[in-house]
Amino acid sequence: MGRQGYLSALALVTLLFWCCPARADLKAPVVVWPTLAPAGDAPAGAPLHRPQAADKGLLERAQELDATLRDAVQDLGFTLDVSDPGPRADQMRDADLLRRAQTTAIGAQESGTWVISPRIEGVGGGAYMVRIVAAPPKGRELRVRIETVTGDSVYVRGLVMLRELLSPQAAAAAAVEQEREHAARGTSEGIMSPLHSQGRAVLAVNAALFGAFTAFSMQRAVSQSDDPRVLYPLLVVGTGIGIGSALLVADEWDVTSGDAWFVAAGGWWAAASGLLIAAGGHVHPLNDRYTWGVAGGVTGIGLATLGVTVSQMDDGDAALAHSGGALGLLLGGATEFLYRGTTAVPPSMGFGVGTAVGLLAAGTLATRVAVSPSRMLLIDLGVGGGALLGAAAASPLLFQNLQQPTASNTRGSISASIAGSIVGGAAAWWLTRDTQPASRPARILGTPSAGIIGTSPTRGGATPIYGISWGGSL
Repeated sequence: MGRQGYLSALALVTLLFWCCPARADLKAPVVVWPTLAPAGDAPAGAPLHRPQAADKGLLERAQELDATLRDAVQDLGFTLDVSDPGPRADQMRDADLLRRAQTTAIGAQESGTWVISPRIEGVGGGAYMVRIVAAPPKGRELRVRIETVTGDSVYVRGLVMLRELLSPQAAAAAAVEQEREHAARGTSEGIMSPLHSQGRAVLAVNAALFGAFTAFSMQRAVSQSDDPRVLYPLLVVGTGIGIGSALLVADEWDVTSGDAWFVAAGGWWAAASGLLIAAGGHVHPLNDRYTWGVAGGVTGIGLATLGVTVSQMDDGDAALAHSGGALGLLLGGATEFLYRGTTAVPPSMGFGVGTAVGLLAAGTLATRVAVSPSRMLLIDLGVGGGALLGAAAASPLLFQNLQQPTASNTRGSISASIAGSIVGGAAAWWLTRDTQPASRPARILGTPSAGIIGTSPTRGGATPIYGISWGGSL
């Protein structure tokens, strides 16, 4: 088709849209700027920019979010304006969004345009902070939605957030519903803001139990008598001191449920380690072993408190600490069995040392990584399942001589269990990692978009030109 034929067809299409009676009822168009990084809500964060190829994971998430939002705009009944390539590097501030929403005109009506600016930022542990800023047509305020989601949920949550932003009625209804939900859920959140120290109850219960344990241990270490007239008052005093201390700490600092459970892990698993080490070392008299338990618990609480001051803990970090203590207990006992070559004597020393090492390693790791409680549970299941499979595979070694198994057969069976637990845990960790969507290569190559590709000046004003565009990167 020659240039004259192209112009004639373009004029015919423009005339049809211009003369369409329903044209005055069209919604204001929507401009979706390319996703920027970082999220842009930090007081002294890096300047906004488009993700670079050097950060492959962030770039791919941004392209995935771009394609999803562009499709969602048209699904919501809006007209996507694909003629806007996005802001320049010096025009990415909030004032630029409002200015863009003010200046665009479609047809004879100066109706303005919606401007959507998605932002994304990696926060570690395979999670991303998604922030979507919307400027309404001819508006003077910005609407913002922000959430922290896992990598495979970026485009899903982005779609939900966009729906909330583009519908004023839905946004108002959501605000009213949120206030009602907060009022009905007063035990976990306040009406206007989250309550201070939501882990207060967890901390108080564990402190009360540990206070009672400390009082009981002191009574057993000082006196050989089980006189209830001495024991019961001590239990009451210890419990009261524990509850009072926990309430004072929760009132002074903002203690989350993750913080409380993390400190509880440090106290109880360290106390168990002290008791087991004392039992393995044959500490006498027997009542002195309780002192070892109290000393271990106090040390564990001190180290856990230090960890909480370094980094605020969530439920996943607390689950990691508890899993470290439990897995250390089992692997420590298995290691002592392996050293002895027999399972006739309980491995108390191995249990105690393994618990201490596992708790310390997991607690240190919790201050450096982010993990969800569900993933931690799956890793624990992988460790347990791998140990069972290893024991089942090595069972012929034990059944060769049921009356008196040899040391080599016992060591072989235990080694298989330990190896199976390590392989199972590593496999569970690998399978639960943040994976890439299978459809991502297609999104990288590009996706089609239909909407406004430009405007044409006419006597009545700017007239939209509709078409199809293809955007992506190679």
